[in-house]
Amino acid sequence: MLDQPILYLSRFINDNKPDYYRLLREVTEDGNWKEWLIYILSAVEETAHYTLDQVNAIFDLFQRTQEKVKERAPKLYSYELVEMLFHQPYCKISFLVDAGIASRNTASKYLNQLEEIGILEKEQSGNEILFLNKKLYQLLTENQDLRTEK
Repeated sequence: MLDQPILYLSRFINDNKPDYYRLLREVTEDGNWKEWLIYILSAVEETAHYTLDQVNAIFDLFQRTQEKVKERAPKLYSYELVEMLFHQPYCKISFLVDAGIASRNTASKYLNQLEEIGILEKEQSGNEILFLNKKLYQLLTENQDLRTEK
């Protein structure tokens, strides 16, 4: 039912590389499929738990962001606007324009107001202004750090 895969098994394999190669060698040399299958099933289980935790955390942040916008900037709130802030950890005026959410001037006002209420942070990148969803970025990078710390 997913449009694209969401389980990142490579994280588990990279974190357990010696076991991966040892068990793969045992399959090749001794036909030891049982241990290999247990290893792969463990990878799927651990990755599924990790991914579910991450998806739930992102969804929780999305809901908190919705509530904050409704409370602090009710005139500009729309589900589509908040959703756009979660497509990736940054947003640009052109994203809102291309999605049909607002004209260029209105999109600029929306993003600046979202910065004023603490949802986004403005950052200059070359000659372009990016509006960073810092909390989403932190969530994604903190979880990224957890992937490599095992």
